[in-house]
Amino acid sequence: MFYENLHFSKKGCEEVLYQALYRKYRSRTFDELAGQDNVTTVLKKQAAQNRVSHAYLFCGTRGTGKTSSAKILAKAVNCENPSDGNPCNECGNCRSIDNGTAIDVLEIDAASNNRVADVRELIDEVVYPPSVLKKRVYIIDEVHMLSDSAFNALLKTLEEPPEYVLFILATTELNALPPTIISRCMRFDFKRIDPEILSGIVLNVAEKENIKINTDASMLIARLADGSARDALSLLDACSAGRNDNTEITLFDIQQQLGITNNDIIINLFEAISKKNIALSLDYLNQVHKSSKDLNVFLVDLISFVRDLLIVKSIPSGSADYVKEHFFFSSFAFDKLNKLITAFTTETLLYFSSVLEESLNYISRFTVNKKTFFELTIIKLCDITLSESPKALLARISELEKKFGDGQATPIINKRIEKSSAEPDIIKKKETVQEEPLAVFPEVLEELKPHQDIYPFIKMSRMYVSGNDAVLYCDKLGINILSTKENKKLIEDALRKISKQELSLVFREKNTTSEEPHDLLDEIII
Repeated sequence: MFYENLHFSKKGCEEVLYQALYRKYRSRTFDELAGQDNVTTVLKKQAAQNRVSHAYLFCGTRGTGKTSSAKILAKAVNCENPSDGNPCNECGNCRSIDNGTAIDVLEIDAASNNRVADVRELIDEVVYPPSVLKKRVYIIDEVHMLSDSAFNALLKTLEEPPEYVLFILATTELNALPPTIISRCMRFDFKRIDPEILSGIVLNVAEKENIKINTDASMLIARLADGSARDALSLLDACSAGRNDNTEITLFDIQQQLGITNNDIIINLFEAISKKNIALSLDYLNQVHKSSKDLNVFLVDLISFVRDLLIVKSIPSGSADYVKEHFFFSSFAFDKLNKLITAFTTETLLYFSSVLEESLNYISRFTVNKKTFFELTIIKLCDITLSESPKALLARISELEKKFGDGQATPIINKRIEKSSAEPDIIKKKETVQEEPLAVFPEVLEELKPHQDIYPFIKMSRMYVSGNDAVLYCDKLGINILSTKENKKLIEDALRKISKQELSLVFREKNTTSEEPHDLLDEIII
């Protein structure tokens, strides 16, 4: 088990200010470093055989142990009583490095010390031998933040430093480093830590801190940490703050604390979508909205869920293991999940993914009524016929093929859609009617700017005059939003106020290929 050796007693911790768990349980030996055997095995042998290189490059995602490994290596090369390449953590040299008082071990944050002057100051110090320790160690974190001039100034010293100097560079963005820097270092790649290992770390630390947490909750924390031990312990810290020692942290507690949508709700929502039950689907959306969940985050959760369903459909042989590994839901929802996997075709799931991603992009870009827009998205998921995109057509074809294959196909009746009074007044283009750009459209836009629920949609639209009609070109979504009784009246009032004409607003679907007239109005608006 990792993190078994506490380097702070419980009594000692109570006498000082609270210390974050990821700092309190930082690895102090190579054996304690979790999930990086490919790195620790080599570094231990080099330290034990006194074959340490002059420069190392540690690269990998955040929280995987790069800085911890650098400190361990600094202790290992300066330890008075090393054991199999590991530092003893008891001698004066190890203790001084641990508490940050060792003047021969310098940690430099390249994010705030990235000028060429900072590097030249470092180079001037390199010529001096260590005062106390065996080696002078320079740990440069986030080294990719150095300027080009700073990298150039470091090259020569990094290539041929004095024998008593050790450079350890750490970065999360290897691609940002010049090849000349990479070639002068011994490179080690730190991989993301497996969720099972992270879950074990969370449970172990929780036990030592008298924090009660079940296995499902620890596994969710591990998944959310995305391979980072630091993030995992930070999440445990956040979820355990202010809790009674007698209460156990559950899966639901973490979802509530971090604003994560319960997968049971997501499964129920997609079950309603599979049955094309719009009313029930919107009801589940209202539940999420009333619980004060961020709808942007909920959209991301839905996209991730659809992605996982696609993967399961692509690997049916291993779907059971994948489901157990990636989904967190109550036992009663397991059967529903299996039905969902078979209810949707691959093409339908791809269509769902495109619609959700489009919605997320739209909501993120514009200040619109998120709930209203989300409701329209749910309706599009329930009724594929509302979309004429290629993915929607493929989804409809695949569902039809599935029905034929299951012997459930029914005759298709072409229904003539009659225009109701509630539908937007969309006119057809007439050959004889001449349309002219509305010259005062920028002023109309300015008049409507305070109404942020409709302004983004009308801003992307174009307006022309045809007789007594003001023709507004926009996409289908814009027509649905702007053509409501209230919004249409609001636009017409602004139009008549600015133009001084009794113009009636009509809508036409935008078609960039041929339907929409082209002129210099775009340049005026932009």
